[in-house]
Amino acid sequence: MSENIVLFCNCQIKKDNSAWIKTATRLNHTDDIRQITLTDLCGVSAMNPDELAGLINHPVKVLLIACHPRAVRFLLNKAGICETDHVRFFNLVEENPDDLMTVLQNYRLPGPDTVQAREIVSDPSWPAWYPVIDEIRCNSCGQCSDFCLFGVYQKTEGKVSVVNPKNCKNNCPACARICPRVAIIFPKYAPGGAIGGSESMDETTEMQRLQQDTDAILGSDIYQALEQRKLKRRLVIREDEMEQAIRERDEALKNVMNK
Repeated sequence: MSENIVLFCNCQIKKDNSAWIKTATRLNHTDDIRQITLTDLCGVSAMNPDELAGLINHPVKVLLIACHPRAVRFLLNKAGICETDHVRFFNLVEENPDDLMTVLQNYRLPGPDTVQAREIVSDPSWPAWYPVIDEIRCNSCGQCSDFCLFGVYQKTEGKVSVVNPKNCKNNCPACARICPRVAIIFPKYAPGGAIGGSESMDETTEMQRLQQDTDAILGSDIYQALEQRKLKRRLVIREDEMEQAIRERDEALKNVMNK
């Protein structure tokens, strides 16, 4: 595929927002662009990274309509897409959707033929709430990995990665609130700001917020609190393993009884 394409994230969380509704309506009435709707960019990035990379890595130009570019870039990085010079990000959180029609002029197809719009569907049962890491700010301290009880993060060879996004608990941004480098982004974080992926960041304000959040969540002895969290995580993992073993046992017994 060599034609320019327009990707629209019809975010599961934000799709009822007026900017998203207006954008979806306008795109539905524009038939001379190669348009692909992602039912949720976060979900597609996590569960269909190869398909997403196949779209973004090849076309001449890409218009990606979603939320904060900082959040979106690191979502794409997680999906294995590191080269984004050919991508124009349209930020529906901060840009006026009325300006979109002007931007679309640069992505119209040269010929008269219309193109059938496509849709890439993510798992509708999963809200795709999970963190991505700003690798420019991250110093790989591993505090997020020590804090998280559910194995979302993994620290190996001096690098912290999000390895189990589906383990993240919906609407819980606590690990981002205590990250000493403000390097964790939750693209669906409603209050926005640095944690939501905003590019504009007041370092002094963020450090003050970080201190308050860390005191509230971890208390005065951070190291002891993190050690307790690590111990608790081991218990949580063991409980999960036990529940899995019981489910497998019950399934095996059911199969035997049905024979």
